[in-house]
Order: sequence, then structure tokens, then C-alpha cells
Amino acid sequence: MKNSLLIPGKYKVIGWIIFILSSCLGLATSYWEYKIPGFALSVKNAELFADYNLTNELALAGVVIGLMMISFAKEKMEDEYLTLIRLKCWQWSVLISFGILLILNFVLYGTTFYSFLVYNMFTVPIVFIAKFNFSLYLLRQERAEDEK
Repeated sequence: MKNSLLIPGKYKVIGWIIFILSSCLGLATSYWEYKIPGFALSVKNAELFADYNLTNELALAGVVIGLMMISFAKEKMEDEYLTLIRLKCWQWSVLISFGILLILNFVLYGTTFYSFLVYNMFTVPIVFIAKFNFSLYLLRQERAEDEK
């Protein structure tokens, strides 16, 4: 069965590089207010966007692109069983993400909740990557035991 949504496996490494670099940039912009010099938005209406730098947007785009490249990269031996594992891992990641959202909806308030929502955008692909790689590890262990 051919899945047209998957990209070649070599993009997984590129995705990891983009994700790690963009995550570091995002943390630098969030916690140390780092801005790329000369990356400011020039708008005629300076009252709303007097000094708006696009570094944060670049970091967010990089994290999203990197996570999607990792998530949708093919494995070396892509078959129907692996497709089923992918589907189950996506289901798990969505359930966990919404479970976290539901719990923290009653625990966090105000700007803390909005900050959490920004990070919660990444919960689905991150949980998917973790669960999928763990499932692949278990599958390889099972196949190795069968070969003995």
C-alpha cells in the first residue's frame, strides 16, 4: 500500500536539525528576548507594530516544519503493519494532547494558560514521535527474539 503523505526517509535527519535549531531559537526569543538583527517588520502604521521583530515567527515555523518532517518521514521498511502502528500512534498522541488540555484547563488561569496553549500545539507531533519510535523499538525487539 502506497501512502502519498509520507516523504522520503532522508528528510527525518533534516527535520531533526531544523527542529533542534528552531527550538533553541524559540527558547532564546521567549526567555532571553533574543531578536535577529535586521529581521524587523516595517509597517506604515507604527502605532501597532512599532518595533516588531519576526524572530519568534521564524522559530515557530522551523519547529513546526521540523516536527512534520520527522513525523511524516518514511521508514526503511514501510509496510501495512507499520502504517497501522503509525495510525495508532497518531491516535494516542491526539488523545494525550486533549487529555492534557482538559486537565490543565481547570488548573491554569490567565496568561499562564495562554502560554501553555502555545506549547500544547507541539504536544501531538512530539508524543507521536516518542510513541512511534518506542513502538518501532518494541517491534524490532520482538522480531529479534523471533529470529533466535
